[in-house]
Amino acid sequence: MDKREAILSQLVTVCGGVEGINAVDRNRLDVSDMLRPAVIILDGTERLVLAQPTSTGSPTISQRQRMELQPQTIIALRGDSGSEAGSLLTLFRNRLLTAILNDATLRDNVTVNGGIRYEGCVVPPPDAEAREYRIDLNLVFTYIFNLDELA
Repeated sequence: MDKREAILSQLVTVCGGVEGINAVDRNRLDVSDMLRPAVIILDGTERLVLAQPTSTGSPTISQRQRMELQPQTIIALRGDSGSEAGSLLTLFRNRLLTAILNDATLRDNVTVNGGIRYEGCVVPPPDAEAREYRIDLNLVFTYIFNLDELA
């Protein structure tokens, strides 16, 4: 399995093991029937960090490249959380970050040449139609892409 898929799969597993989270899914379009609190993970963006230039100045295409994966990790709460919504979002943010940043399998997938970075979060206005609150965690997984690992 390539590193991107390994990281995304393990992210789902880790989030599913967090106390109080009732449902986790990846790339799910209709999340209306998921029990809340729920975590929705979208594959997000994968991009090259820095290509090594050749003697002619153009980047090289190599078997191994340093990549950054930025999945969207969304925690959703029902709108009936009321005045406790903010503190509940913070509680689940803290639990998820602790689990993700301390997970040995995720750390093994990024190796010592990469890392896992938390770059903050966004709390969009509550969605009146869906009647829920959410917080979007901005995580960056830096890892080595190895062409030989692709099937």
